[in-house]
Amino acid sequence: MNFDRVYKKVVAASFATGVRGDLDIADFQKLDAISAHVLLEYEPTMGRPKGDDIERFFAKTFEGKLVPLMASCAIKKNSVSIVAKLNVPTRELSESQDKTKMTPIIAGMMYLDNSLGDHWEVKEQDGKKLLAKTSKDNIEQIIAARRNRMFVTQTPSVSLASVATAKEWIGAGDKVKAYFKGGIQSLEITAAIKGGFKAKTADGKEAVIAKEAVLDLQAQNAEKAPNEAAKLQKYFEEAFGDKNYAKLLVKKA
Repeated sequence: MNFDRVYKKVVAASFATGVRGDLDIADFQKLDAISAHVLLEYEPTMGRPKGDDIERFFAKTFEGKLVPLMASCAIKKNSVSIVAKLNVPTRELSESQDKTKMTPIIAGMMYLDNSLGDHWEVKEQDGKKLLAKTSKDNIEQIIAARRNRMFVTQTPSVSLASVATAKEWIGAGDKVKAYFKGGIQSLEITAAIKGGFKAKTADGKEAVIAKEAVLDLQAQNAEKAPNEAAKLQKYFEEAFGDKNYAKLLVKKA
């Protein structure tokens, strides 16, 4: 790779857009109606991006329509794993009880704003119930449109496909970072089930999550078979393009 050429291109792009020009959307996977797991790629010779770089990238790229959940951010050798959400307005759940402000459409689930005619759904975010304005925006279409424009002339070198394969080897006793109830939590897997996992939270509560909700493997069950550990390492290495990070992921608990 010609570093001088890359450097000049990146710097020029950065000045023109106000964000790091080497950041690209490599891959993504929808988590729910308003959230997606996004994998960004960057040029390692330019140094690891900082939190501000990633926030500016989302603000500029998606013009405020998507916001990154920085608590989910994991920066690898040449990629960034992060959850992004539609920038949906929210309000306190208690407002739904004021009939001068809101009328129930489906009690406990959806309400109508009496003044503006907007519909608001009851959602859970970081373990707290609130009202979120319904949106017609499609997060998959928004990300795909931008990603397709970015990779007209190049192919990303990292992908979430290998992460999906790696999840087949996650089992009881493994600890993961996951998107759960609108936020990011560390969970311990208790059993693999069809389409996902049973798990327990840090405070011992039971949880059920889809496979897609698992973002990273934080530690393995010390009793996991060596061949399974090797397969996990292989798939995470392929996904994120970082052998050292993959070794960290499969470190014994």
